[in-house]
Amino acid sequence: MEACNTWQCINSFAPWVSAFGTILISGVALWLSVRDKFIRLKASYSGSLIPSYDPMILDTYAYVLDFVNVGAREVQVTNFEWHWKHAPFFKKQRTMIQPYLDIRVSRLCSKFPMRLTDGEVARLYFAADFIEQLDSPDRFLFPASKIKAFFRIFTSEIYLCTSVGRKLKVKMKTGMRREIWRRYKEYNKSVHSASRFSTG
Repeated sequence: MEACNTWQCINSFAPWVSAFGTILISGVALWLSVRDKFIRLKASYSGSLIPSYDPMILDTYAYVLDFVNVGAREVQVTNFEWHWKHAPFFKKQRTMIQPYLDIRVSRLCSKFPMRLTDGEVARLYFAADFIEQLDSPDRFLFPASKIKAFFRIFTSEIYLCTSVGRKLKVKMKTGMRREIWRRYKEYNKSVHSASRFSTG
């Protein structure tokens, strides 16, 4: 069998390269045509310093849930939910709370519903002690049992609710779960101390 020279070998692959290029270009064109129809939000939950009285002084620690629209499609965020699992049966629980209405942080928060176009940002702030201030912290992330509390805190997730029915997961920044766990231990210790004092 006669060996092909350099150009003959290259030309023999030309139809394959052409076919691959056509498929690739068609795929890119299809993606560009449909990507604007997807909801694309980036959201995170982290800690932040905010002003308490003097707007020029950052002196109060708070939690912040911030999200930005990174897609061409306009998005309307209607609410958010905190999902956690009920040990030991892992039954999913869904909690809808409104700590952003706290007078200490409400002036800094975006208002629901939030309609965001490409590049627009919205933020919700929560006072650092918002869980402790709930009527029933034990029915949320701060049950009496440390094992249950640990499980809830480190497996819970936050989701943004949109007007089209889609829920988007919020990324917990590094250290936030440990921060909530630290606050739980302080809260649990104070509750036990108060109960011992009242019975004494």
